[in-house]
Amino acid sequence: MKLNKLYIYSLGLLLLVFASCSEDRIDGFQTGSIKGIVVASGSNEVLQDVKISTQPATSTVFTDSQGMFTLDNVPEGTYSVQADKEDYLSGFEAANVLANGAVEVIFELNLSNSSNTPPSTPLLIAPENNSEDLALEVEFEWEATDNDDTDTLEYTLILYNDSNSDVLEFTGIEENTFTVEDGLNFGTKYFWQISVVDGVNPPVLSELFSFKTTTSPELDYLFVRKVGDNNVIYSGDNLGNEFALTSSGTNSWRPRRNTETGKIAFLRSVGGAVHLFTMNEDGSGQFQVTNSEPVNGFNFDEVDFAWSPSGDRFLYPSFEKLYIINADGSGKAKFYETSNGNFITEVDWSRFNDIIAIKTNNLYGYNVEIYTIDISGNLLYTALTGQPGGAGGLDLNVDGSKLLYYYDESGSQLPEYYLQKARLYIYDNNDPTNPRDLDTGVEVGFNNIDPRFSPNENEVIYTQVGVGIGSTKNIYFHNFEVLESNFELLFQNASMADWEN
Repeated sequence: MKLNKLYIYSLGLLLLVFASCSEDRIDGFQTGSIKGIVVASGSNEVLQDVKISTQPATSTVFTDSQGMFTLDNVPEGTYSVQADKEDYLSGFEAANVLANGAVEVIFELNLSNSSNTPPSTPLLIAPENNSEDLALEVEFEWEATDNDDTDTLEYTLILYNDSNSDVLEFTGIEENTFTVEDGLNFGTKYFWQISVVDGVNPPVLSELFSFKTTTSPELDYLFVRKVGDNNVIYSGDNLGNEFALTSSGTNSWRPRRNTETGKIAFLRSVGGAVHLFTMNEDGSGQFQVTNSEPVNGFNFDEVDFAWSPSGDRFLYPSFEKLYIINADGSGKAKFYETSNGNFITEVDWSRFNDIIAIKTNNLYGYNVEIYTIDISGNLLYTALTGQPGGAGGLDLNVDGSKLLYYYDESGSQLPEYYLQKARLYIYDNNDPTNPRDLDTGVEVGFNNIDPRFSPNENEVIYTQVGVGIGSTKNIYFHNFEVLESNFELLFQNASMADWEN
């Protein structure tokens, strides 16, 4: 039987109310009584057959099935009341007995460690000691026992590594298995240990086992996939290998690789704002670049930024302005601003010749202008203007003479920027009047968006999505130097591909 503390103290008041008012006397002394209850500490379970005695000695009684006791005819005076029960530490309470009154005391006895055995040392099962080439998601398994049936075991998984002093702790584990889904790095040696507690004894630690994660994969593609409510950035290859680079606990998208630095830049939601981040190609070393001036635009699924060719700076949009910022977060300055109040949604920066492509649009994503400027902000050429419908997905070739983009041929301007017939085009500055329509064999009812040149500029990868709300997005490959239309599915349920060498 268990009692809560409110009940215990209420009971104490009742004991005082019903105290005897008779004038008991023992050998001329006036007497009173001591009444009370004994419970187990923590659980408040009432304890039966607890021995109750006093110093100075009066009489000895035992608690009943309700954990209650009464010492009658106790001479007036001050006493130390003692409660004793096997497997529990003795309890002591002071009682000042007055004539014709009853004193109420409450005991909360703690289990004795001497009678409660600690859990066994946890036996580590998986991953086995000195395991190698483990994925970044690792399932741990161990065993531990406790001879005390009333004890509840709770585990902590502790992870050390040989690269730095960081320690990962996963607490409150009630089962003997646990999966670490993120937080581990490629090519790192880890040491793992289990701590177990039973609520009575000190923690018991297992021995240390080690394992090493797989080395960073050299994968060609970056893409984004929705996991739960958040976007997660992945790397992948043509063989179907995929590795998550960011956690599903954060919303991260629009990856852009820079081979000069070996870094990947991306966008991430932070509170109510969107900021520019960088990370290593294995997902480690994530760093927030922007702070005081976040990334902004009409639709964050459409917003894009650009690395500088050397990888030391970024261009990123914030409404009608384009900012430049160092990769370490310093030196932020306004780089360019539209003259007509249109928002800057996308930007790209060629590897050579410092040609910068910009896409602007109105508040709803339409009235699109796509053009290029030089490093001083002077207009170079205009690829698209004065056309109804949506457009975007800018990607310059290596010298900036060609610009890859999508355009919605339907010319529709539906609310929420719903595209109806987006197709891929290449604008060639050497033939500016005839943008090339890439024949990717797209069916009616689908859009091709977010294209990227291959390193040899003979192929593109792009996202294909149906016109319906919530349609699945897939990433395709297309070789536009082959005469007949051709396309190949690369990644399902994926978008925002990047392909840079």
